[in-house]
Parts: sequence; structure tokens; C-alpha cells
Amino acid sequence: MIKNFLKIAWRNLARNKSLSFINIFGLAAGITFALLIGLWIQYETSYDAFHSNKDRIALVLKNTLYNNQKNTQEPTPLPLYDELRNNYPEVKRATRITWAFPHSLVTGDKKLNRKGRYVDPAFLDMFSFPLIEGNTTTALKDPNSIILSASLAKALFGSEDPMGKTIRLSNANDVKVTGVVTDVPHQSTIDFEFLLPFEYLIAHDEWIRNNRADWSNNFLMNMVELKEGVSMEAFSKKISTLNTQKDARLKNLFLFLHPLSKWHLYNDYKNWVNTGGKITYIWLFGIIGIFVLLIACINFMNLSTARSEKRAREVGIRKVMGSHKAHLIFQFLSEAVLTAFLAFVLSIILIQILLPFLKDLGFENIRFDLSNIYLLLIGLGVCLITGLLAGSYPAFYLSSFIPVKVLKGAFKQGQGPALFRKALVVSQFTISAALIMSTIIVFRQIDHARNRSIGYNPNNMINITASRDLAVNYDALKQELLNTGYFASISKASQPLTAIYNQWSDFSWEGKDPSADLALDAILADWDFEKTAGLQFTQGRAFSRAFPTDSNAIILNEAALQLIGYKDPIGKTMKSGDQVKTIIGVVKNIVLTDPFKAVGPLAIIFNRSKTDAVNNIFLRLQPTADLNKTLTTIKPIFDKYNPSLPFEYNFADEEFGKKFKVENQVGKLASIFAGLTIFISCLGLFGLAMFMAERRIREIGIRKVLGASVVNLWFLLSREFMVLVLIACVIASPLAFWLMHDWLNQYDYRVNISLWIFLAVGILALAIALFTVSAQAIKAALANPVKSLKTE
Repeated sequence: MIKNFLKIAWRNLARNKSLSFINIFGLAAGITFALLIGLWIQYETSYDAFHSNKDRIALVLKNTLYNNQKNTQEPTPLPLYDELRNNYPEVKRATRITWAFPHSLVTGDKKLNRKGRYVDPAFLDMFSFPLIEGNTTTALKDPNSIILSASLAKALFGSEDPMGKTIRLSNANDVKVTGVVTDVPHQSTIDFEFLLPFEYLIAHDEWIRNNRADWSNNFLMNMVELKEGVSMEAFSKKISTLNTQKDARLKNLFLFLHPLSKWHLYNDYKNWVNTGGKITYIWLFGIIGIFVLLIACINFMNLSTARSEKRAREVGIRKVMGSHKAHLIFQFLSEAVLTAFLAFVLSIILIQILLPFLKDLGFENIRFDLSNIYLLLIGLGVCLITGLLAGSYPAFYLSSFIPVKVLKGAFKQGQGPALFRKALVVSQFTISAALIMSTIIVFRQIDHARNRSIGYNPNNMINITASRDLAVNYDALKQELLNTGYFASISKASQPLTAIYNQWSDFSWEGKDPSADLALDAILADWDFEKTAGLQFTQGRAFSRAFPTDSNAIILNEAALQLIGYKDPIGKTMKSGDQVKTIIGVVKNIVLTDPFKAVGPLAIIFNRSKTDAVNNIFLRLQPTADLNKTLTTIKPIFDKYNPSLPFEYNFADEEFGKKFKVENQVGKLASIFAGLTIFISCLGLFGLAMFMAERRIREIGIRKVLGASVVNLWFLLSREFMVLVLIACVIASPLAFWLMHDWLNQYDYRVNISLWIFLAVGILALAIALFTVSAQAIKAALANPVKSLKTE
């Protein structure tokens, strides 16, 4: 029986090739993108799941209240590690961990620049990064030891055994390889290519060694693993006011635990409340994926019910011959499942074709592995559910026909199926229009932030990460680079122009409220910084060698001036700790971090040290400089003064552009989904129009004989669809407004939602639908009425 049903299903598909193609291709497109979204969601939700102790590991975060703003930050006090490890029995293990910074690694003739982290020995027991060689107990015991990733070990030593080998680190000290760790999985929040003991920093950095007990010293992260049965929430409350207990000045700093399971998806905080993060897009695209698949299923339902008159006699004959309703339901469901299976096979091919084109949209590490039985079973499950969902209504509807009426030719569909089809068309275009509206708003938000004034000029500026060698030889390096004639200016600073490394709360000035907790971001800069960065002054001037007192000068941004409250700031003084600084200039607000947020108060301080706090060197190209010739010329110069590191650079405008990575991905994915939904909807509309034109072919013939024009007939066949699309746009507009208004609220700097977007999308949707329907409408209107009126 099943074999017979499948044979009949195949014959029906082959008999109606056009509609079958629309059904199969439409379902394939829906299944393809539903599976792609499913793969992406599975990848994103699998982050950090490989750690065996994941349920008991947490990052210590701190809530701060500075400048009357509630912020949540990752840097926590340096002494916190010893305090938690020694005085809190709930803590099983603890580790300090720094951000991944680049270091030069030199051995023999090999020199590489790689990112690594400083951690404590317990790190290897807390996290599941298995050692290929070495022992977790002793690998980080020696301050001058290093653990390499498997790929880095191969890059440095080839096929040789790296254990015990010596590496020159940042041209400063030698470290010995005491372990090799498996490469960090892509789904890991913590990434590194090598690990160094935190004790290395203490042994070789005098400032850190002398400030180990300073609770205002925040430049690293602290992580803990709690013992079995300890509540993270209860422990968070216990350590909340630890900062204040240790230093009364830190009264507005509160510690709490952020569980490992939330690091990747729930990492956004606003006003001390976790507002989600990437989980928002997981839900968003998950719902969109379901909608895309639903639209494809709607097409199947629409076309199946529309063809019911053609299948009516078949149903009537089968019932007369003894078929039960259950048999008919099973037959129509088998047709739907067969269609879905063919669509699934096509979708697998489409996935393999599309994945390489989606690498820039978060799919670079996602694969559809046909040898993964579990993945194939999920895909077949989606196929089966899709077939049953798409075929359910047609199956129950068609199997309910009364054979006597059908065989007498008295069968009429009635209003029920027609209304159902109309509701499905409206649903399709509501989703499509809402997605198009949302996509336009997403791109407008990105452009709004991208085009805002950022307070400096990132174009034609090269950024070099400064090693200690470059800092020591900076004056000679700068002069030699200027002598090439390729640069308008060169300067150095404590950070790049796309981040904030320092936030200080020890500033004071005349009129400051002693009880107020205020903090300013701080950049330590050198001569020509303003010229190289392209800062925009609203008052005063830049650092100048003509004024010897500028070694104690300070430049504020507009936000800092507003915070301080000076009406005529130039020449007035303020303090940074015990040092008196003279305000010599005010610049426009500089967007250093998130371009969607408000700019914080900033102080640019002249750096009197030649080597300390020099992390970046900026090169401003001459407008006429040839980039390839410039890079070829300056490489030997950097190699000369920086022998331990390969010459590496980045462009400030490209680094600034990376701040839009997530939003760009969201916008591009949303545009793909919007295009896909409108395409699938139009496929269904095309099939429905084709069928309706075929069904009304005699009516069209009679109207033509009676004098109806092609335009009249085109309008007659298109009018109903246009009304449905218009209704869909009216429903989609408030829906899209509500969704995008909620999405925009996460940004401080955001665009307004304009009415023209909804009007434009409505017109676009009508135009697309009209174009889709017109092909069949005009074809039917131009048909020869003699052929149309022939008796079948």
C-alpha cells in the first residue's frame, strides 16, 4: 500500500511539473535556511560546553558607579586572587588571567608574533584544555616557563620535540617550554596560543610587584571554581562589598559572579542588569528560520488546496472503490512527505554550495558533515515535520470530499478554503514585509553610527603595536621614518584609538564634590599626537615643544569639560593624584569604543616617560604617498629597531570598521532572510496565480468575446492579490515598528524610525507581487478565446 501511495505521489508530481517545481524548490529554500540557522544556533550555543567543570566556573565582574553612570566591567583588583583563594573556603580553585596580548617568540631563526595570556597554575585544572605534553601540576610552576599550543609548537620547532626548548620572549627574557596544549576549540570564549605563569609578571614587572596589595589596581580578570553545592548567587552576595571592606574609597564598586555558561551569550549589561547579548540574535534568527520554513509550508498548503477541484474526482472514485478517509489522508501526507524529502535532498546540495559564501556572516567554522548521523537524523526530522505540517491541511481537506457530489460535478470549494488561502497569502507577505522593514532599519542604524563624528581622522593612519624595543628606540625610529618623506606626522600613545586601556578616578579639580565618584578615561600621549590622530580642537591648543611646561599639560574632550564644569578651562589646573596638570586644550568627543554608545569623559595627558605606557605608534601618511612603496620602505626600518618581532601593522579605519562586525552580520543575514522570504512568497503567489488563471480560463474567454480589454482582464486577475498584499503591509508595519523599537533601545546612539520606510516597503511589496502575478494574468488575458471556450 505504501509503495502504491508513493508511486501515485510520484506520478502526480511528474504530471504537474511547474507546480511541483515551485513546491519542491520553495520547500528546499525554506529547509536550507532553516537548517543553516539551526547549524549556526547549535554552534553558538555550544560555546564552552567542553569544559568538564563548566557549571562551577565563573568570572568575577564588578559593578561601578562613576559619573552617575552604572557600568559593569571585567577588570577586577589584583589582590582579589589571594583574598579569594586564602580566605573563602567556598572557592576550590582560582586564577588570575590577563587579556590576550601579542608577544614576540624567538628561537633560532624563527620569530613569531602571537597572542598569549598570563594565568595561574590552577587554570589548567579549572578548564578542559588538555595537555599533549607536560603535567598540569608542574607546567606553570616555574615563573620562566611557557606552554605552547600544538600549532604554535609546530610553527616554532617543526617536527622536533619542543619540551625543554628555550624561547626568547619579547626580546627581554628566556622562557622554557614545559607543556604543549591542544589547540583551543573555536567554541571557546577564552582564546590563546600560549600560556605564561602570572608569576612571570610579578618577577619581571616592578610596578605590578609593588602594587600587589592595591585594591584600586584593576588590569586583569579573576576567575573562580566553586566547590560542589556552593550557590553562585549566594557567593556573589558574600563578596559583593569586598572592595569597600579593603579600601573605604572604593565604596561604589560591587563584585559578583558571572557563570561560564553565560559568557558567550549573556555578556551585555546595562545599569547593572544583564540585558542578554548574542542570545538576542539566537532567538531572533531562530524565529526567522521558523518563519522562513513556515512560509515555504504555506506555499505547499496554498497550492494543494487550490488544486483540490482537479483532485476531487480522484478522491470521489477512490471513496466509491472502498478507500477509507484514513487511507486518503495517508496518501496525501505521503505526497507531502515525498515532496519534503526531495526538497531536503536539494537543500543538502544548496547548503554545501552556500556555506563558502557565508563565511563572513559567522559561518566560517560551521560545517554540514554528511557523516554525522545525528545531524542527518535532525535534518530528516525537519523534513518529516515539514512534510506533515505542509500536508496536514490539504490531506484532511481533500479526504473530506463527498463522492456523490464530486462525481455528479456539483462539487464547489466554498468560501472556507478560499478564505484559508487568503489568510495564508496575507501571513506570508506580512512576514516578508516585516523582515524588509526591519532590515532597512538595521542598515540605517549601522550607517547612523558609522557616519557620526568620531573626533579623529582614521583615514591614512597606520597603527603599530609598540614593543619595548620600539619604545626604547622611538626617537631614532621616528626621525628615520620621517626622513622617508612618506609621513606627515608620527606619534605614540598608551593605547590605540579603538579602545580604552585606562580609567582613573583620582582626578580632582576646583569645585569638585568630595563625595562624588567621578572617573575619566586617560590616554598618555606624546608630541604631535593631535596632528597624527587628526583631533578637532574646540578650544586651546595641542602639546607643543615651544612650551616647556607642557610636560604637565592635559587636554580634555567635551564630555570631560562638561563633567568638570569649567566655563573657561584654558590655563586652569586639575590634579591627577598628586600631580598638578594645566588644561591647555579641549577637543571634540573621540569615539574610542562602542560607536553606538555615548562618549565618556577623556583626559589626554602628556607622557613624560620615554618607555613606560607606550603601547602604540601612529603613522600619518602623506596624502600622495604610495602605500605599497611606503610599506616596502619602512619594513627594514622597523626590522632594524625591532629585531625580535616580524613587521606587522593595521589601519585605523579598518580597526574602527570592526566595531560594526556584529551589526553588519545581523544586517546582511536579515537582508538575506528578507530576500528569501519575499522570493518564496512570490513563488507561491506565482503558482497560485497560474492556477487561478487556468481555473478561470473560460470566464476570461467569455469576457474577451464580450469586449473586455487586456488591461481589464489583467486588473481583474491581479486585484485580489493586490488587496491581500496591501493588508499584509498594513499588519506588518506596526509589528516591525514594535520589534525594531525594542531592538534600537539597546543602543544609546540610535536612529529614529521614519514613516517613509513603511510606505516604501509597502509600495515595493505591491510592485513585486504585481510583477509576479502579472506574468500569468497577462498570459491568460492574451490567450485565444476560441481555445478557451472549447468543451473539455
